[in-house]
This record gives sequence, structure tokens and C-alpha cells, in this order.
Amino acid sequence: MNALLICNVGTRDVRCDELPKTASRERQWAQTALAQYDELRTSFTLPIIGKALSYLAERGVVLTQVILIASDQPDTVTFRDSDTVYSAAIIARLLADGLTPYSPLAPDQIITWIIQDEQGRGSDPSDYDGTLRFLERQLLSLAQRYPRHTAFLEVTGGTPAMTTGLLIAGTEAFGGRTEVLSIPPQPHAAPVALNTGRRLLAAPLRATLRSNADTYAYAAAAKTLLEQEAIITDRLNPVAASLLAPLLAYAHHRFNFDFLNARRALEKVQRAGPWQDVINELRAQVTQVDRSMRLAEVVHAAAARYEIGLYADFLTQVVRFEENLLRYLCLQHGARFRNRRGLPDDDGVYLAREWLQRQSFTLSRDRDLSRDLHADRSVLRELLEKLITPRHNLLVSIAKLDNLVKRRNELTHSLEGVQKAGLARAFAGDAAHPSAADQIVPHLRQLYEQACGKTLPESPYRRINRLLASLLQP
Repeated sequence: MNALLICNVGTRDVRCDELPKTASRERQWAQTALAQYDELRTSFTLPIIGKALSYLAERGVVLTQVILIASDQPDTVTFRDSDTVYSAAIIARLLADGLTPYSPLAPDQIITWIIQDEQGRGSDPSDYDGTLRFLERQLLSLAQRYPRHTAFLEVTGGTPAMTTGLLIAGTEAFGGRTEVLSIPPQPHAAPVALNTGRRLLAAPLRATLRSNADTYAYAAAAKTLLEQEAIITDRLNPVAASLLAPLLAYAHHRFNFDFLNARRALEKVQRAGPWQDVINELRAQVTQVDRSMRLAEVVHAAAARYEIGLYADFLTQVVRFEENLLRYLCLQHGARFRNRRGLPDDDGVYLAREWLQRQSFTLSRDRDLSRDLHADRSVLRELLEKLITPRHNLLVSIAKLDNLVKRRNELTHSLEGVQKAGLARAFAGDAAHPSAADQIVPHLRQLYEQACGKTLPESPYRRINRLLASLLQP
């Protein structure tokens, strides 16, 4: 594993048996010790960083670079006596000389960062905001230079502001490549690899997944899960974690009306624990799909696309609903269809000739009595007007979609955009306020319930999203 070690340097990080720390402050002591480095080099100890180096050496981690974070404030600052710039210099020499638990590093592999403000002046290492801003700048740049390295953050040394800053900025910069090392104070206690960084990342990643689902971007959610699964599933119920990928696959396929692959996605689920009933329900919904269920699905698909502003896609669903509602009603009144191979098929593109011959009417476009009649939406509408007599108010309600259908067909042959105001005008007239477009989806719902004689079922996507939110609870 190629890695970076990033360490906060505090007043407890360097000791020397030959030169004990007495009344002198850190800066003065370390400056004196550094001046006598050649005589004292074998008597220095690194109580905190040394344990981190030992931990990495035992695990065969290859360090590309070691970053030491220290302070060096201006002369005018009262507490500059606690600065660790010279302490970091001692650590750097010990690393280069191989006098640590890790093998010697080349001098250019050891870098010291002095905490500074935006003007490059040494700043207060106990200032939380300033220290965080400095580390954010430095660590983001470092992460870009080493896009595949693991970053070990030794957060124990230094001030509380340095600990907090390194933890937050390091996790933000390196993401899933972050490993946080905490060093216990006991002399022989080994470092503890914390999953604090993972936990810091888990919450926003889970929020991203929920946000993707709320906007029906299930493929994006699945990609995020694939790339960050270990972090997202940290501290989740193991069964819940195992359900995330199949549920998102199911949602993606269902949103695209691919019921076969949606069913297959959930067939892979063996045990769903307390979520078994919901999984069974979702699987059943795509197992035996009748025509009225598919019509309901189109209404929900239209509503979802309108909700997130995909107006061109919304229009496509409106056209799809209108034509398939006409077909549904024609079938309810006995119409018979054939496919291109001449076989009986309720979804076929032709009205069967023998059925037409038994009717007491002739459709205006039915001119070749030796062939089946191509059944486009205008033919279906005329047929329905013949089958439902006198003219039914349902046909009047369906006709309210005509201008939306025309608008969609016009867009197919142009490069114009689609705006909410345009939808409103097509649905409610040229003087309509844009908010009139908000009534299109309720109108689709009304048409469905009037034609199918039952209440529109709950949106499957809302059901899916509630389940996803439940699975993502730590």
C-alpha cells in the first residue's frame, strides 16, 4: 500500500532523556535540542509519532511522504513559546537518519507545514477556524497530487484545533482513502485505527443516496453505492446493507418500465429480515402486470418527471398515457388487435379485419377492406367514439390532452425547449398562468380512475424511497 502519513506536531511529540524538558517552553527547548542534535540524536524519543510509524512499518505500508504540521507564530504573539517548528525539525532529521521505528526516508519525502493565514503569516494553532482553513487548502492540493494514496492521519498530537482541523479537512480531501490513527497515552499501547473519517463521510454519502432517490436518479445512486459501499454501509444493519444494491437496481429498471429486470433484481434477495414484506410486495407488483397497472405506472412516471422539471420527458409520458388509455378503453369494449405478424395481440398495431367487419360502422380511414387497419391514436379515438355512444364525458376529458400531444409531436420535429408556461398554455389555453400546468397530473389521475374504476395506487417510487431511507438508518 502506498500511503501518506500526516502528523500534527505538539509539545508532547519529542522527548530527550539527555535534555529533559523543565521550565523552558517548547520553542526554546527544541531550538536548543536541535542545535545539539548530533550529540543527542540517539536519545530522542517520539512518544506519539513513533507509535504511528511502528504501526505502519509492521503492516508493510510504503510511505511516499510524511507531512509534519507545526506552528511558528510572529514575535508579537504571546504564546509563541509553545510553537513546534523546531520540534518538527528534530522529527524530520530523525526520520531521515532512520532513528525511528520506520526505515530511513529521503529528505525530500519529509515536509513540514507551518500553520499560516491566507497572507502566509504564521497563525495561532489553537484557532479552530484559521487552522481548518489552512489545512483545507493544503490537504486538497495534496489529495490531488496523490489521487490513489491512502492518507494516514495522526491526529493525537498538537492542539485540539489541529486535531479537529486535520480530522475534518483530511477526511474531506481524501474521502474513502482516509485512515485515522489515534495514539493512546499508555507507553506500550498500540495505535488505534479509528473509523471516525468513515463515519464523517457516511452521513453525507447516505444523504446523497437519498437525494438521488428523491429525484428518481436511481442509476446515480447505484453508482455512488458501488464506489463508496464500505463507507455507506458502515454501522448499517448487515441485512439492510445487502438490500441496497438490489433495491436501487429494481428502482432503476422499474422507472424505465423494465419490469422483467426489476423482478430479477429482487429475485436475488434471499433474506430481507424485517423488510421481507415490503420486498415481497415490490416484487409482486412487477410479477403479474396487467394493463391497468401499467397505465397507473405511466401516471406515476409522468408525475415524477414533472416534479423534477423534466418537461420533455413528461410530455412523452402524457402521450404514452393518452394513447394507451384509448387502447385500454377500446379493449374494454371488445376491440381486437393484431401484431405485424398477423397474430392476435392486445398491443398489436392493427385492428383485426374480421372484428371490424362485424361492426355496424365504418371508420373514416378504413378504405382497404382486405387488410387489417393500422391503429394509431386518431383511429383509436374515432373507434372509441363509435363504441361509446352517445359521446361520453370521458372522451371530452381525454380530449383535454390533445394540445399537449400536439406540442410533444411538434417538439419531436424541432429543437425548441419545453417550459412550464408552454405546458400550461397547451393544457388550459393561451391566457393560462404557468401554475395551470400543475393540474395536468391530477387530470391524468382523474382519467385513470374514471376509466379503470378504481383509485390510483400509491406511487411505487415513494414506497421505494421510504424503504431506502429505512435501510440507510445506522
